[in-house]
Amino acid sequence: MTLTSDHILSLAPDAASAKAGSQLATPAKWSQLGRDERALWGECQGSGKVPYRTQIDTTEPAFKCSCPSRKFPCKHGLGLYLLLSSHPQLFAAGAAPQWVTDWLDSRQQRQEKKAEKASAQAPADPEAAAAQARKREEKRDQNVSRGMTDLQTWLHDLAREGLAGVRERGPAFWNNMAARLVDAQAGGLAPRLRRAGAMCFQTTLPDWERRVANELASLYLLTTAWERIDALPELLQRDLRNLVGFSVTKEEVLAEAPLGDRWLVLAQQTDEEERVRSRTTWLYGLASQRWALLLQFAAGAQGFEHTLPSGTQFDGELCFYPSALPLRALVRQQSATVPLTASAPVQAGFDAMLDAYASALASQPFLGSWPALLDDVVPDIAAGTLRGADGAMLPLDAAFRHGLHLAALSGGHPIRLMGEWNGQAFLPLSAWHEGRLYNFDTDLPG
Repeated sequence: MTLTSDHILSLAPDAASAKAGSQLATPAKWSQLGRDERALWGECQGSGKVPYRTQIDTTEPAFKCSCPSRKFPCKHGLGLYLLLSSHPQLFAAGAAPQWVTDWLDSRQQRQEKKAEKASAQAPADPEAAAAQARKREEKRDQNVSRGMTDLQTWLHDLAREGLAGVRERGPAFWNNMAARLVDAQAGGLAPRLRRAGAMCFQTTLPDWERRVANELASLYLLTTAWERIDALPELLQRDLRNLVGFSVTKEEVLAEAPLGDRWLVLAQQTDEEERVRSRTTWLYGLASQRWALLLQFAAGAQGFEHTLPSGTQFDGELCFYPSALPLRALVRQQSATVPLTASAPVQAGFDAMLDAYASALASQPFLGSWPALLDDVVPDIAAGTLRGADGAMLPLDAAFRHGLHLAALSGGHPIRLMGEWNGQAFLPLSAWHEGRLYNFDTDLPG
């Protein structure tokens, strides 16, 4: 099934590409259009004599174009896919030209080589390799312990002095400590410390002192947990090490037992920090009733490995990262994505959501945010709250940037939301309106 235009536009790397792609989705721009069971292709006349050759592997989807753009997908790829959505009769079914089959074959070869590399035999001397790995891990543990001790001392000093004068110290006060954590190989905590410092200088952020104090308290909890990490349950140790910055290879994760299900793509959010983009995608398994979080990274103009537009679904297998509360996962196998035809069960009121969060927090005390579906809620943007059917109130996260869009979708009437609860406030990520799922980060202007 062909994706809708909204789903295709959600694949755009930025708003400019989405706009340019929409302008190219006209028959007059294209020639040599065709498709088969795996791909579609076409030629788009640009400013030069030779038209750009554009092709799409629709099983993922993945894009390839001969244009010089470094964006993935480029405007030509988006335009070709949008043209298929609006004018499918223009694409004659038949054998793919050589330049398309060459690309598809090269993709297949890369995937096979990647699989061979992942399943390569162990080193000739596994005992020596294991000993070297243990030595490296022990050295890093020592470095991290020194960094965590420095962070704890820094937090003690800040607690004694208070937050009243912290703005006068400027961003360097926070960035220097964050750099110390990176040097100590505890880089996973550095972005959290920098974000806490940034809150001090957001003059429009209400109650910034309490928010900063909460984040610092969370960091202090991590430092005290690291002091007695050996006493923690094994899976909780894995959670702590992950938060500190210890990585788990994809091969390790994909070796875990997979969970097969029909997965609903309910929300997606993309952030950028120092030219590295991160994309979080929330999935919900219909049969398992499990949440899954896909976290992907891309540097510069590099594209994300998996393109899963919000408002779609697919049948597939996920492998979860080892955790006391498994949420983050990798896609092991998937079918083609199609528009949503099913809906996930919603929380029966705010109390049910808070109970679910409390249970999750009991299992994983370092938990940041918890996914939730809320039904029949009325947003009050002026007051910064959500009102439930029973009249109960829930605060909206001050970081939510689409208040006017949410108010327009609701029109003062109850609405269904998917978002994250962080223990203090609810951050809406997507909303249903007249049977359609709107993802605030991709479907609505910023």
